[in-house]
Amino acid sequence: MARGLVAAFILFLTLPAGVRTYHYSFWSDDPQRYLEAIKKYSPSAPLKFASSETIRAGIVTHHFLARALMVRFFETLRSNSSPQTIILIGPNHFHHGSANVSFSSVPWKTPFGVLEVDQSMVQQLKAATRLPEDPEAFTGEHSVGVLVPFLKYYFPRSRVVPILVDVNARETALEALRSVLTTWLRNPRALVVLSMDFSHNSTAGIADFRDQAAEQAISALDLNGVEGLNVDCRKGLWVLMAALRDLGQVKARFIEHTNSARLTGNPGQPDITSYFTVYFTR
Repeated sequence: MARGLVAAFILFLTLPAGVRTYHYSFWSDDPQRYLEAIKKYSPSAPLKFASSETIRAGIVTHHFLARALMVRFFETLRSNSSPQTIILIGPNHFHHGSANVSFSSVPWKTPFGVLEVDQSMVQQLKAATRLPEDPEAFTGEHSVGVLVPFLKYYFPRSRVVPILVDVNARETALEALRSVLTTWLRNPRALVVLSMDFSHNSTAGIADFRDQAAEQAISALDLNGVEGLNVDCRKGLWVLMAALRDLGQVKARFIEHTNSARLTGNPGQPDITSYFTVYFTR
């Protein structure tokens, strides 16, 4: 799988001038995995928020093992919002690319068609962070690659702004990203999705203890509390929470919580990963 993704990116680098290029998501040419998950896990009645509540952002897993949570997350988003642009933030697991905050204007090939990028927002991001585009960072990065097919399926007319935040991201870049995210969140047609998993490499009891701390910090939008959390996109979470604090009048709504041991039926699993789905409403 990794070799195929790398080959796709090498093709991207060597195509002749004038030929359109794409990022390739996981299973770009295989819709069946997604369609089976959507058919199996779509709720009969998606969760509806009060008309006075507007979803401004959310947190969802990128582990396909937890695809039931993904399906219900996006079903709820579609039932409560109609974004023109979705800003998708994820961790740079493998430290690919040349920057600690990475973005790209290259569109994504998904099983459900091409997911276009909001070019205007990418230009705003470049100006704010003073960083160049970094398409290489997305090679094989599942935090974005697993989710873009869902974006295209549930929001076929929306555009995306993909952003990767490395664990080594510098404070200056994070503050610049915070500023531009705050501006975007004021636009009712923009929505931010953080692709993030929670506790890693622990037993169920430790995972639950860590997840309680994460829920408390996120519910309070406690920026000081983020540093001690066991999550895989800590700096991306800090940026999102900081922008939501700047926006004001935001409430965190925790909907689902589980972990890989529960999903596989293996309670003694020693290397558990845990998951929440969260919406931030205003």
